[in-house]
Amino acid sequence: MYGLTAEQTQQLLNNPSRTALGINVLRWGNLLQFLCFMALPAILVAAVAQFNLIQIGGYKIKPTANKTLGSILLALGMIPAVALLTALCKHLPWGNLGTLFSKFDTKRQAIFEAMLDMETYTELWVCIGILAVLPAIFEELVFRGLMIKMASNTFRRKRTAVLFQAFVFATIHFSPFEFAGIFAMGLIFGLIYVSTGSLWYSTIVHFIFNASTVVVQFITLKHFNTTGIYFNVESWLAQPAVYLISIPIATVGLFLTLKK
Repeated sequence: MYGLTAEQTQQLLNNPSRTALGINVLRWGNLLQFLCFMALPAILVAAVAQFNLIQIGGYKIKPTANKTLGSILLALGMIPAVALLTALCKHLPWGNLGTLFSKFDTKRQAIFEAMLDMETYTELWVCIGILAVLPAIFEELVFRGLMIKMASNTFRRKRTAVLFQAFVFATIHFSPFEFAGIFAMGLIFGLIYVSTGSLWYSTIVHFIFNASTVVVQFITLKHFNTTGIYFNVESWLAQPAVYLISIPIATVGLFLTLKK
């Protein structure tokens, strides 16, 4: 990439640099890894197993206005709840594992902060494409679509298949402190898919959730560059007032999405 050797590229991927070169290597490296390890395998598995992706995804089912609105409200209301679960997991008595998890989490956070070091709207759209659009489409297709389909042939009850895909979904993100939050998201996404028979709504929730992170980071950086003051999003999300608003919003959103 960019005329670098394999060793130099690997060094920039493992030790994020906030230089323009380092940021671009992380972004495009992340895109290539996602395509190679998520998108391509999904297509190959579907082809070998002779699965109809349109049928599995329920894409022929026309999205309704109420369920689409519910998906949007659910995504917005879930953000503080997932942040709270992550914060609680960080304060659990992990012992020696806590030190290891903290190092891993710090490195992972540094990678994402470097990837999201945006200055222009073009960079914003690139990051939304890499971190929100593609994951929302292919992760829903792989975990909620293909995995629930295949697991349903193994497990007696569909709810076991939903639990299984949520566990794999959380595990494959390789973030111990975020495991509980991602697992909860996987359960909700699976429940939506099983209840509606379509991936449209879980994809919408997934996209808005991921895109919100990218947009908030962009706004935070813009605010810092203008005022020199860094807005701490985690502290803001921890305020009780945020939960008093977000929990009812998420509840209404889930009700509208699942309502027959």
